[in-house]
This record gives sequence, structure tokens and C-alpha cells, in this order.
Amino acid sequence: MKKHPLISYFTKLSYFSIVVAFIAFFAMLFLRNKISMNLPYYIVLFYICTAIGYTLTYYSINKKSMRFENIFMLVKFGKLFIYIIVFSVIILSNTENTIPFVISYLLLYALYLIFDTITFKNFSKKI
Repeated sequence: MKKHPLISYFTKLSYFSIVVAFIAFFAMLFLRNKISMNLPYYIVLFYICTAIGYTLTYYSINKKSMRFENIFMLVKFGKLFIYIIVFSVIILSNTENTIPFVISYLLLYALYLIFDTITFKNFSKKI
């Protein structure tokens, strides 16, 4: 039996996030001063934004309201805008140590961007 593409994607995203969470857990144990202690919350933020972005793209493509490239770029820009807003608010509120936060946040951004790009590449081949 073939899985629905969204369920398959959420399964992959969940596995990926669990792996990232385990890596973050061990990093938080061994690198206390180099990694933000709020890393689990940032993982949840990236998980939710990635899931919503893929869902929006999937349903927009199925409605054929716009071309894939336009939808892809709008979703990427929207996610980047959300990430920049969260980044700016945390930096300006100065509630955390700046360097560990920046390192943690940018590493998560890079990891989820790579995951998102690979899955969208596979998705675009199916279209």
C-alpha cells in the first residue's frame, strides 16, 4: 500500500528531527558553553516551519494555481522571513548568550535548509 506523500514527508521530517534532537542533546551535554540551552525549542520551530512550508507547497501545486518555481520561492522567502524575525527578536531581547545562540540557530537553519532542499528536489522530479 502506497503512503500519501504528505504522510511520507512528515515521517521523514520526524525522523530527521529526532536525529537532530539526539545530536543536540549530546552537544548540550558536552558543549554546555558553546550551544544554546534553548535548542529543543528551536528544533520545534524549524520542524513546524518546514512542515507548514511543505504542506503549503504540496496543496498549491495540486491546485495548479501557480508554477512550482513561484510557490517554492514564496515559501522559502516566507520561512526565511520568519527565521529572521525570530533571530532578531532573540538577539535584541538579549535574553541569551549571543554567540551560543547564533551558532545553534545557524546550524539548525543549515541542517533544515539542506533537508528541505533535498526533499523539494525529489518532489519536483515527481511533478
